[in-house]
Amino acid sequence: MFKAIRLAIRYQHVLPLAIDLIKETEISVRDDGTITKEERSKLLKRFWALVKALQDPQKEKFILEKVKAKK
Repeated sequence: MFKAIRLAIRYQHVLPLAIDLIKETEISVRDDGTITKEERSKLLKRFWALVKALQDPQKEKFILEKVKAKK
């Protein structure tokens, strides 16, 4: 439980995207456990938006470190 709280604090900037992805996944799954192609496409778009949001701060940090190293 504490690990989940720590992760929520650490990644609070992407928490709304993650929650939306989880909710959309719950809605998309049919009774037999499958997901239609259209729903899968929506889920993948949300997933990649989440990944991009996670990568952006890392990219900025990397670029800043690179610039500082050149000085």
